[in-house]
Amino acid sequence: MTHIPFKHSMVKGGSMAASSACPASATSRGSCTLSYSNSSSAGSTESFPSDTSCGDSESVIGSSPDDLDYIPTDDGFATEVPPHTGKKTVLVTGAAGFIGSWVADTLLARGDDVVIVDEVNSYYDVRTKRSNIAMLLEKYGPNRVKFFEGDLCDAPFITRIFETEGVEWVVHMAARAGVRPSIEDPFVYVHSNVEATTRLLELSRLHGVKSFVFASSSSVYGGSQKEVFSEKDVVDFPVSPYAATKKSCELMAHTYSHLYGLNIAGLRFFTVYGPRGRPDMAPYKFIDLVARGQEIMQFGDGSTSRDYTYISDIVDGVVRSLDRPAGYQIYNLGNGSPVSLSSFIKLVEKSVGTPAKIRVCPEQPGDVPRTCADISKARAMLGYNPSVAFADGIGKTVDWYQNRAAMNAAPGVGVGAVVDDADDVIAEEEPLTVELLSLCTTQAAAGRARSVSCASASALDMDFCDSILPKAMMSQRQQQLLAAAADGGVALERVSRTTSYAY
Repeated sequence: MTHIPFKHSMVKGGSMAASSACPASATSRGSCTLSYSNSSSAGSTESFPSDTSCGDSESVIGSSPDDLDYIPTDDGFATEVPPHTGKKTVLVTGAAGFIGSWVADTLLARGDDVVIVDEVNSYYDVRTKRSNIAMLLEKYGPNRVKFFEGDLCDAPFITRIFETEGVEWVVHMAARAGVRPSIEDPFVYVHSNVEATTRLLELSRLHGVKSFVFASSSSVYGGSQKEVFSEKDVVDFPVSPYAATKKSCELMAHTYSHLYGLNIAGLRFFTVYGPRGRPDMAPYKFIDLVARGQEIMQFGDGSTSRDYTYISDIVDGVVRSLDRPAGYQIYNLGNGSPVSLSSFIKLVEKSVGTPAKIRVCPEQPGDVPRTCADISKARAMLGYNPSVAFADGIGKTVDWYQNRAAMNAAPGVGVGAVVDDADDVIAEEEPLTVELLSLCTTQAAAGRARSVSCASASALDMDFCDSILPKAMMSQRQQQLLAAAADGGVALERVSRTTSYAY
């Protein structure tokens, strides 16, 4: 059997494109307008009150006087930075993931072109990540979405992307996430978070990037006893390796802005949730466990609280930060209304319609008792205005979860079934599936195929691993597999969760 590696694969009609080298300097202005869709439920008649409200309790105008590239008004707030409009070519790292895929989707929807870099690691199910990439490719096409798979710390790999793709704007959402796993393996967090961010900062300096936005975290506030977390708080005492790497990224970003004049915004996210959410995080995990009648592990007495922030509000803040470069800035992106764990579980029970089975466990090391964002700086400088109430957001997330579960349960031929004559299912499948099935059945007739199986079109549309797409949207690896399959004797490993081919 021939094994074809797929590290550093790229999607653009199956070929590596070469365009202009270094982008021009960072002063041009365009002319198009920006619009978003914040999917709040304006018609909702039922609200779920937060345990506290904290969003604008302090006036915040910067991390230090040296960092200010704007003029405070008489009321102590900054004036809103005017947006930098015009079509952009934006590098979005981590776009196979939760927040990154939504950022890329939003930028593409408003007319920007997006270059995606993601290593598609196995921190959680890679099928979910690949389906996010495939969705973007199918929705917007390979002329506007380019996907490179590889490690951001691989210097030749990422350097070539900057040299060939004309990147002038960077949204760095890729990171190794998770407080508890970082305690078990801090080294991978330093590599994926600190080293990768530094590599991107250096390339951004060399290529004249106009605006660099990166994901920090509310975890940098550590075990702070303050009621409200402000950007001007001292955050020198992280309580987990994950938080320490995020603080390190902030320090390195400040250094690059100070030395080279880069416009950099670090965004401290506060517990993001919503459709496409990470399965390891409490919102998705609890919805899934309650829906399936499984046990929830509640760490502590349920009094810990988090400033849960819906994904559309977070993405709005990310895009506003990108469009409003203002030297070096740190922004809290939260909702400003923390909710206790016990209240959160009750709302999930209500939204799912099933009582939760709860096992109370000891508190975990590295966890913080409470998070609450002061978002006054983001309001003043970015026009950031989170609008999705927690009850509405959980309702939307439950709807997405249930729709996704229903689609994944769609009937099909079934994995593992041998298809001797694929005519009955070929008509409903994507072109690539048709071609692969044809190759498989041909090889089966020659005695070389072990199994061929195919699921329904609806299941393929909803949940697939590698792209089941027309040739123009296939990854480089799939192009290689297809070419090799035509010659026979290649192992077509599982192309998706629901469709498998083996020679």
